Amino acid sequence: MIQTYLDQLKRLVDSYAATPFVLEVQINFELRPGGQAYVVGTLLFQDRSILHFREYLDAAESQLDKLTYSYHYQDANDRMIFRYDNARHRTMCPAFEHKHVEGTVIASPAPTLTAVLTEIVAMRQWV
Repeated sequence: MIQTYLDQLKRLVDSYAATPFVLEVQINFELRPGGQAYVVGTLLFQDRSILHFREYLDAAESQLDKLTYSYHYQDANDRMIFRYDNARHRTMCPAFEHKHVEGTVIASPAPTLTAVLTEIVAMRQWV
């Protein structure tokens, strides 16, 4: 189950790597004992913005769970555009799963990498 998901992520990232608006892609998978995996990667876009992402996955039961995640999108000057994560912050967040955008935090369910990439492409009007 976990290997199927990792293969899907690899195909997704490879499909974006083949587009003219993606300059560079890096993705690493680390399989861990007990049906767990850690995925970390980046996509560098033509405008020099970059998406950093990570997922810590658990497939010990009969389903795949994203235990922790972060999808951090920033511009060429390293300023955050948005970030989805489920990190517990010192300040109160409106929800465990949330999105940081323009100095605020809003409740947001965990997105998929596909959804985050679609959001970036639509925001930049690359398609």
